[in-house]
Amino acid sequence: MNWIDVIKESIPDHSKDIKLNLDAVINRSPLSAEDTAAVALVSALASGNGALAFEIETKSALAEFEAEKTAAKTAASLMAMNNMWYPYVEMTGDPDLKGLPAGLRMNAYATHGGVSKKKFEMYALAASIIGKCHFCVKNHYDVLKKEGMTVQELQHVGKIAAVINAVGKIAPENY
Repeated sequence: MNWIDVIKESIPDHSKDIKLNLDAVINRSPLSAEDTAAVALVSALASGNGALAFEIETKSALAEFEAEKTAAKTAASLMAMNNMWYPYVEMTGDPDLKGLPAGLRMNAYATHGGVSKKKFEMYALAASIIGKCHFCVKNHYDVLKKEGMTVQELQHVGKIAAVINAVGKIAPENY
């Protein structure tokens, strides 16, 4: 049984739409199999669902793509920090704070986590959607459009993030 079927089996009947959406966003993705799985992985990590992340990391097409796995984890960790920092700065409304450099180490961003800039930005976008950081979502979305992603592909990144986040809320964490 593949990871999608395992996860679908754990979704209760009252969330049938999530089950059907999971199948659709993963199995009919316009993204490559490894990018679809990496976006799902970063979404599970950003949602705080370690068991789901483990299933995706070990049993999806991503299992054979070490660089994408590492980059997805790197994006999830950096965006966990940034998706808190930038909204905090905005919420204060303090122009003095906004004018200061963040001063937070983000060296892994310079190397794109070991994959192309486009892939890393895609993974960072998914994490930022889950993290609900308007500034980060807008920034990553705009960069990805400049990198050549279509609106339909960007829509799909959002759909994967939304569905994986929902799975993490309604399915048990022991697959």
